[in-house]
Amino acid sequence: MHQGPHDHGDGDPTLGSHGMLLLGGEAFHMSHLPMFKYPHHFQVVLEVDLDDTVASAVRSHRHRVPGEPYDTFVPEDFPMSELDPLGSGPRRTSMTGDIFCGHFEREGGHHPPLAERIVATVRNVVHFAELDVQAEHRNDAELAYLCFGRGGQLYLAHAITAAPDFDQLLTVRTVPGTATDPLGERLPDDDATLEKFFAERFAVAERVGIPGRTDGPDQRVVPPETVDGAFFIAPPSGVHGFRVQLEAQREVYMETGDLRKPGHHHD
Repeated sequence: MHQGPHDHGDGDPTLGSHGMLLLGGEAFHMSHLPMFKYPHHFQVVLEVDLDDTVASAVRSHRHRVPGEPYDTFVPEDFPMSELDPLGSGPRRTSMTGDIFCGHFEREGGHHPPLAERIVATVRNVVHFAELDVQAEHRNDAELAYLCFGRGGQLYLAHAITAAPDFDQLLTVRTVPGTATDPLGERLPDDDATLEKFFAERFAVAERVGIPGRTDGPDQRVVPPETVDGAFFIAPPSGVHGFRVQLEAQREVYMETGDLRKPGHHHD
């Protein structure tokens, strides 16, 4: 584990306030809101369970922050390392915190929380990556996303690598009949098999490249466009990788300010 500058041997250097974007639907996901400074240098996506009362409040509430069309979750401070599926330390199974309509540090924070002191049970670590705060962003790299979802809802989260970068979450759907092998031949799998594959396969995030686009916010996928997505995992028929058309439905979240290049001093 890469140690940050605050690790003096008297505690976990990843302890901190780790605010998250809350994605609601049939299944609930949380996406950590990262920065290129310690201890916030992690891109983490979780699948969580909320109790029925909270879940129905999140699904049914009227959104009241026009510029922030999403909900956020602010857990009590905890060490991010406890969510690392490959970590050797204790494993975190739940987080207690408050849910805000909008961004808790911005306009959303000026309103009372939607729910207070709720427990989010960690059902599954969908993605966990430590970001290198020293790395230089490569503008010529191919645009890439992390594809995840369950219960028929697919999301794309921009794969964050190095500063300056951007955090973006989209809802997408696969266009039926467009799945091909890397050479462009239609996959032998029937539509029902593929539909089941896309509904169930992405409990763990998988990388998808967007050929022909570079890794910058101006090249990002924006609804309502449809793009070619190149996956590196095998479809049911077992060929090496595949492509499918992805139709962007809604941009849930987009942020560049938090992922600017950090100064020389970490605060």
